[in-house]
Amino acid sequence: MKCVICGKEGEYRICGECLAERKKVAFIENFNLEFCSKCNSVKIGKSWTKIDFSEAIQRMVSEKLRVEPNFDVHEIIIMEKAAVLRGVLNGDPVEVTVPLNYRVRRISCPRCSMESGGYYESIVQIRAVGRELREKELEIAKEIVRKTISESEGEKEFLSKFEIVKNGIDFYLGSRKLGEKISKRISEEFGGRVFETRKLHTRVDGRDRYRFTFLIKLPEYEDMDVVVKNETLYVVKNARLGKGIDIFTGKHANIFETSVAVRRNSLGWGIITNLDESSAEVMTENGNVVIVQRPFGAEVGKEVFVFEYRNRTYAFPVDL
Repeated sequence: MKCVICGKEGEYRICGECLAERKKVAFIENFNLEFCSKCNSVKIGKSWTKIDFSEAIQRMVSEKLRVEPNFDVHEIIIMEKAAVLRGVLNGDPVEVTVPLNYRVRRISCPRCSMESGGYYESIVQIRAVGRELREKELEIAKEIVRKTISESEGEKEFLSKFEIVKNGIDFYLGSRKLGEKISKRISEEFGGRVFETRKLHTRVDGRDRYRFTFLIKLPEYEDMDVVVKNETLYVVKNARLGKGIDIFTGKHANIFETSVAVRRNSLGWGIITNLDESSAEVMTENGNVVIVQRPFGAEVGKEVFVFEYRNRTYAFPVDL
């Protein structure tokens, strides 16, 4: 079949080149491009996403492009005021330039609007039983919050604020889901328990809206503290998992619901100088000699930690 205009052989009555010259084979609907003035995310359809300006234009052009049924577009090149379309029309390779008209609007996205307005649905509170939070614990908790938010998607996945309070720290978060995720990760990191409560905040369209509090109670003990449970003394070996060792039998045990007998930074130091079946003689760092109940793993010449509890002196090997 020959093109009725130029006479070129082909499958169509009008070849692609002639059709492109004589007919409007493509056009791009006018559109608005909305960018968030705070986070630079862009609205594509009904959702907001963080992409650069050129990719945003490319997506919108692809969405607003209308072409002839036989025009197979392979490439779109964005210019300042036009888009160049390259592809195949009626079996012929063609290049078509289409006017491009759009407006850019700077507004605030829903996430930034809520964040700047102090919106929150959940609070994650971190407290340690019977002690202050350590600086290291605070830094690790902040990093967990930062990382969890960076991995999350959604307009409510943000930190509204955080407050250092007496005995702990509070994180105010945009969604309940984010609060659940963060509290779980922090409790897994430190070995604490999570207590969830909720409080009625308001009513929207006849439905109750709640704010949720996730209280994380970190254990009183830390690694190498000495704790007591049922009159038995244990060295804390893994505070996160709640594991300890009986200083007299060497048996491993769960140490949940124990109380701290001696902090690790209050432990003294000594060397075993003599032993019998039930007791050990220890020379302390002060040059004093004390007699203690024989601990597990005791050997003459072995270094030990020394401490007092209820007016008695105890010791256990530093490598227990």
